[in-house]
Amino acid sequence: MSESIPRQTMNRVPISSRRVVKPGAKKRRPPLACIQCYQRKLKCGRELPSCSRCLKTGNADSCTYRGNLEKPSSVNGMLSDDHSGSAGAVTTSSRTPVSMTETPGRPKASSDRNGRMTHLKGQETITKFYGYSYPLNFYQQFAELRSYIVQIKSKNPAINTLRDEIYPLANDDYRLRGLLHDTVPEDTLRLLVPVKQVADKLVQAYIDRFEIIHRVLNTSAFMADYNRHWASPLCTPTSFLVQFLLVAAAAASFHPEICINVMSEQTVRDHALDWIEAAESWLNSSTSQPPQSWDTLATHCLLLIAKRANYFQEDSFWTHTGTLVRWAMAAGYHHESPSTARISSYYREMRRRLWMTIVELDIQASVERGMPPSVRMEDFNIKSPLNIDDDKLQESGQDPLEGMLLATFTDTSFQAHMYRSLSVRLKVCAFVNGCVEQDDFDRVLHLGEELEEALQDIPEWNNPGDNPRQQQTTMYVKRLLEIHLHQYTVLLHIHFAIQATPSFKSTICRRARLEASLKVLDHHQKLIQDEKVPEQACRAGLLLAAMNICHEIYINFGSHATMTIFPEVSTFLVATVEQALQMLEKRLSVTFHGLNEYYLLSMILGLVKSKLWLDSCAISDKEAADRVIQICIILQTRRRAIIQSDHSLLGSIDNGSLRGLNLPEDASSMIPNGAELLGSMVCNWFLRFPRRIH
Repeated sequence: MSESIPRQTMNRVPISSRRVVKPGAKKRRPPLACIQCYQRKLKCGRELPSCSRCLKTGNADSCTYRGNLEKPSSVNGMLSDDHSGSAGAVTTSSRTPVSMTETPGRPKASSDRNGRMTHLKGQETITKFYGYSYPLNFYQQFAELRSYIVQIKSKNPAINTLRDEIYPLANDDYRLRGLLHDTVPEDTLRLLVPVKQVADKLVQAYIDRFEIIHRVLNTSAFMADYNRHWASPLCTPTSFLVQFLLVAAAAASFHPEICINVMSEQTVRDHALDWIEAAESWLNSSTSQPPQSWDTLATHCLLLIAKRANYFQEDSFWTHTGTLVRWAMAAGYHHESPSTARISSYYREMRRRLWMTIVELDIQASVERGMPPSVRMEDFNIKSPLNIDDDKLQESGQDPLEGMLLATFTDTSFQAHMYRSLSVRLKVCAFVNGCVEQDDFDRVLHLGEELEEALQDIPEWNNPGDNPRQQQTTMYVKRLLEIHLHQYTVLLHIHFAIQATPSFKSTICRRARLEASLKVLDHHQKLIQDEKVPEQACRAGLLLAAMNICHEIYINFGSHATMTIFPEVSTFLVATVEQALQMLEKRLSVTFHGLNEYYLLSMILGLVKSKLWLDSCAISDKEAADRVIQICIILQTRRRAIIQSDHSLLGSIDNGSLRGLNLPEDASSMIPNGAELLGSMVCNWFLRFPRRIH
């Protein structure tokens, strides 16, 4: 007896846990009941968000189904059936708010009045937070999405099979690479430089598409150093080589078709990641320049720009921009230099440009991660960068510089106009991602009016005398300005737009966010059609806009809804979202990045179409499944090709020959001489896989 009591006590489990099934016993189907009703041995019908019995008895706040305790709440959990990786995920939303200190099934200490969409991934001491403006958190507004995904996956088991093979590669490809830990020697950096024909195209692409937005370099001075490099490569300073490689890496995202190294069968993305890793290794180990020097800060800016352009190490982007902000502040870049400072007019202007670039990188990273910005307007007093062309900015000049009117397009027009809207954008980012729980509709209206004024201030810049290339650059800048500003309009109005109970406030905000979302996607589409920007380079606000359009369709069903009365409206909106989905598909196939985004938007669009057109819901479901299966097959095929290419190249190097490596027929114009090609190929291979070759 003395031993039987402890044994029974040890084997006893809480009634809210799973039953222990005896060996050989037939498994019973658990009753459909929440925890409270299950403990009282009662059945209850499910009515989201609470069961019918708890609604009647007034216990809806503590009504939790047993199955909900085991299902991960993140989008990763919907993509994966493995609960171990996200079992500790905690999600707060307007539908089922859960706090970190709250036990599911028990009364909540407080409610989230603002219906914030945040996600805390992990458990105990290892967590990762994604805030309100993080686009993937928006899936929480589609109440039927989880059940819809379960339905699609049950009919298409191939999704899970393919996912298990390609999911790590598509989302964490950089973890599979042989990252560099040792300092890269100067000779290795020189071998990494692409041939001049390729470099010319990449450098020009960087100036036209990146430097016109992120003002880091003086293009006139950079091009002078660039030309001196080709005249005497061995005399080029290492610091310039690093900046050169990062410039090429950023521009490579715009030109995946360039064949840089045909014999190694590497993609241009592989080379771009090699350049980034080598530059970062040198930068982190270099002692030639102090961290607060202009060259070091500028190179760190180029490093972040190149990483962001190639979707490389995305999870650390926000922390890195915050570090760069503090480095710049430690060097005094946030303060306007006094007249007594020993700083020339040239470097005063370069400091203004660099500070603005760092702040812009940080605020964009904050929006994409759902975090408040690192600085506020009252934290710095730097003047706006001058609206001036780089050829007018001479390092030897001592006279005070004068900029052009904002109506005149220059190399710095984008940055000068972004400065004018910086105050309102910082306020919006802090407002939507802050921790203050309040429904301040007047503040939303005020900030929305400021954003609209900033949009109206964008000049037309119509100069018939400009050459076609200049006109294209002007339109590129104008559309990017509108994309960034409309992105903040969408963020600002989401809170009131997603309110469950329709009101005058929600009607205004829903209309504003829909118009802004359509503008974002329209400008991205025009950038592809007119300016020849590739789909994978379209990013700012893309996913957020597409998901908000889907949500507007989702909540617009009913006898008096606009989309019921005018079905052509919903057809147009669905077609617009499908265009965004094509951009994400191209990004995923080129960069291996964005499987979660593509998967989630495909399923949301399938859900919306199945509710919108009931007669063809089977077709919509099949389209959603086929999209996911197709992209998984593409990624799977690419993965096998990469592995096969790696083994082939390793064997050819070990055998001292190049057999088995075929040259593409259309690559003849990009082939360098044999010695240069072989040296670059071997150098790249040793950098990527330093531990494989002995």
